[in-house]
Amino acid sequence: MEKCFRIFFLLPFLLGGCGNGGSSNDIVAPNIQDVPTFSWSFSLPEEEGMDPDKLEEVLQYVFDDDFNTQGLMVVRNGKIVVEKYQGISDSTISGLLSVFSDENLLSWGTGLSYDDFQNIFGDKDKDSLATSWSSAKSITSSLIGIAIEQGFIDSVDEYASSYLPDWIGTDKENSITIKNILEMRSSLKCPPGGNGGSSIYFQEDQLTPSKDRDFNPDISEANPPYFNNWVYCNADTMLLGEILQNATGKSVQEFGDYYLFSKVGMSVDWWKDGQGNYLAYCCIDMTTRDFARFGLLWRNEGFWDGEKIISSEWITESLSSGINIDWSDTTFYNYQWYTHNKFTDDDDSIEVYGFGAKGYNTNNIWIIPSYDLIIVRNSLYHRHIKVGTEAVRTGNINDWVDENDRDKANYHLTLYPGNLALIGGQVYLFDNSNVHLFNSEAMVKALIESITN
Repeated sequence: MEKCFRIFFLLPFLLGGCGNGGSSNDIVAPNIQDVPTFSWSFSLPEEEGMDPDKLEEVLQYVFDDDFNTQGLMVVRNGKIVVEKYQGISDSTISGLLSVFSDENLLSWGTGLSYDDFQNIFGDKDKDSLATSWSSAKSITSSLIGIAIEQGFIDSVDEYASSYLPDWIGTDKENSITIKNILEMRSSLKCPPGGNGGSSIYFQEDQLTPSKDRDFNPDISEANPPYFNNWVYCNADTMLLGEILQNATGKSVQEFGDYYLFSKVGMSVDWWKDGQGNYLAYCCIDMTTRDFARFGLLWRNEGFWDGEKIISSEWITESLSSGINIDWSDTTFYNYQWYTHNKFTDDDDSIEVYGFGAKGYNTNNIWIIPSYDLIIVRNSLYHRHIKVGTEAVRTGNINDWVDENDRDKANYHLTLYPGNLALIGGQVYLFDNSNVHLFNSEAMVKALIESITN
């Protein structure tokens, strides 16, 4: 089933507090009358120089039954030309029922029926929450830039130990700059697990193991596994959240609410660990439209309704470091953003500059400045909250020994963009015919090629 809605809203958020560390600046509650209003405008594809027939082909690809796409927004020239939402497909439900029929497999889908899957994933629209996963890293980086602009932090060249008191008196004091962390070049050991050291994701306290890391002696320019000293690590971004907290006296959620989210009209719910530490490296819940607002803010070089939210200097700096990472010749890492100079599908490539905030299971925001194009794609999402009412990540669902334990933990999940399930690092195919996976670069390339002028 699919639905498409065109409604807009603004949620102002007020808070107060004071900064510490790098500055004595106060965060003063804004006058609600000063909060700008914004509403999306809509336009037909042909009015924005896009071929509607080619766009329809893109939609058919993105919303293939196997790809578990919840929402897609395409914004050109600041106007929405595509907005579509869809729930779970029958083929995916059949595949999941087959996977979880294995009596030895206990995980989030154990014991769920066809109707259960439909109730969880079947009804998605413009008000449905999506989650950022690692796309949150780009938002955290933006908040660091705002904190520098507001005087809470002097510069990215400051040593991180100035805002991480636990590092004083250790070998990390005056050794790692904020810039090193922004670029994922802290040279610290990353916790075990895939996807950037995912083992911390299941811990009650995710901040302490992020701070209490030793240097990795194997990291060097000459060591191929650590190309350009770059190691993608969630724990590094977790440190950025703590730096912001100690510099401003406000969490990433509170600081973001005041300086960014309320101004842009983003309604943000940011997940925490069991100790109340915000997961700065991931896990912001908001609608697909709100992710598009963040993309539009960056496309507009930090301006929103005439107000400068993010400085042009920070945007330029954030996208300029261009660290060539080890798995691509055309993809680069910057201040928690990815930049591309080429987009490739199965057949050929198109050479064009673009940058993106990328999250697990292709929860991505793409920005192609030369075409004034913003693309947001989200996977089908569910947040399962049983412990209290807040978005607090507790428990490791991969360690369940009984299906009833599912009600003892807060967790969230998105469906994989393909005809398989990843459970505890193990791949489970829906069938044995072939693996059918979504290619986000192919989507971006096709959307660029749909532009006629």
